[in-house]
Amino acid sequence: MIRMKFSSVLLASVALSPIAMAEGLPEGWSEPTVAYEGTRVMTGVDQTVEAKYRYLPPGKHLQEMTLEGMSVSIVIRRDLGVAWTIFPPALGNMHMEMAIDEAEHGGPSMEGVVEYEALGEEDVNGWPTTRYRVVLKGDGRDAEAFYWITEHWIPVRMEISMRDDPRETVTMEIRDLQIRDQDPALFELPAGSRAMPGMGGMPGRRD
Repeated sequence: MIRMKFSSVLLASVALSPIAMAEGLPEGWSEPTVAYEGTRVMTGVDQTVEAKYRYLPPGKHLQEMTLEGMSVSIVIRRDLGVAWTIFPPALGNMHMEMAIDEAEHGGPSMEGVVEYEALGEEDVNGWPTTRYRVVLKGDGRDAEAFYWITEHWIPVRMEISMRDDPRETVTMEIRDLQIRDQDPALFELPAGSRAMPGMGGMPGRRD
């Protein structure tokens, strides 16, 4: 049960981490171009998760949160094609690993863009943004997404809904956003960390 809980949060984290993963976005669309941190609040159908969030370009994400009364970290490494859930040392210096390609199938489909439009300028949590509407198609279902993006391509807010069932909606918002350098060591596995038994061999695995 605990592993399933962490896996569902990992899936949502990977699904919401990129913006540039979908095919068909206009030229110039980008992942964030600067390092930053803030408080990331993800809300799904049945839960809300708040995390300390850090980003280091290109494509390195870190979330630190409390789940089931336990402090855990989720690291997404697009350069290695993996995502890790890192458990506290008290649990034996272990981590759970998942290939990003596998994790992305667990979230809203972002295989291809069928509609795209910029809707204008809006302020979100004190940051000027451009609001975009994107319709994504894949796995036999369409998802409608709204992104509020800063000039540095930071997604300050995102909303993704399945068009055939709007109740399947996931939102993400970054609060207390600060653009600042991040230590690359924060996005690595702790020294000596071991993969949890039964997780299988995945690309980028470190034992």
